[in-house]
Amino acid sequence: MRKIGINVSPDIIYGVDPFMDCLKHTGFDAVFTCGNEPDFISHVAAKCASLGLTYEALHAPWDNINDLWYADEKGAAVVEMLCESALLASEHGIPKIIVHVSSREDCPHVTDAGLLNFDKFVNYAANKNVIVAIENQRKLGNIATLLEIYPKDSNVGFCWDNGHEACFARGREYLPLFGDRCVYTHIHDNSCLYNVDEHLLPYDGQIDFRRVADLIHASGYTGSLTLETDTPHEGSDKYANLNLEQFVSKAYAAINRLRINAE
Repeated sequence: MRKIGINVSPDIIYGVDPFMDCLKHTGFDAVFTCGNEPDFISHVAAKCASLGLTYEALHAPWDNINDLWYADEKGAAVVEMLCESALLASEHGIPKIIVHVSSREDCPHVTDAGLLNFDKFVNYAANKNVIVAIENQRKLGNIATLLEIYPKDSNVGFCWDNGHEACFARGREYLPLFGDRCVYTHIHDNSCLYNVDEHLLPYDGQIDFRRVADLIHASGYTGSLTLETDTPHEGSDKYANLNLEQFVSKAYAAINRLRINAE
């Protein structure tokens, strides 16, 4: 049976250690984190080692990610940021980096400079034995171009975010296009309204998860199913009425239901 995972954030109201303890007790297998915070990454890596959880992925920062496509110091800064993620992943035994290659509607078109910038990052990650997983956002062209440039036997693959697909893609489905390149998933729910990216637990919004299961099954993807949910934190009212055990149990039931249906 495939692994199931969830994101871990430093601001979760339950505390990182109790949250991870409860994940292991409830039946989760894996986690991922976002950002290049060395102390937090080190802490999560050590906690995973003590619990027997897999630290599957590090989501690279997406600040100013559109600058990737420019031949100037801003483009170089994005490359440096992404390479820092690859270094942190390598140092902590994290096999995959999740990256955005666009943001918002005003993303630049694919440029030669951007392709060179991305290649510097990909080669650096390859030298660190780290897989680069490109996540779908609003734009198709840059993802398609990059996955065509780097073959299946390279260290570049696809991260399918079903929630982004539902609220950003205007009906486009990505797994039929890139399912054979899928190396990771971000699973969440929303209201299926354009630009309303809610990161709800599956079955709490309007996404058709029967269709999600069918797409996963048809793609041949056999890797982990990983929640990317808006975990309870200060200032958010999502799931604020649930205590630690209730939230983790609800999250587990949702992703396990999808796991069963996708087999």
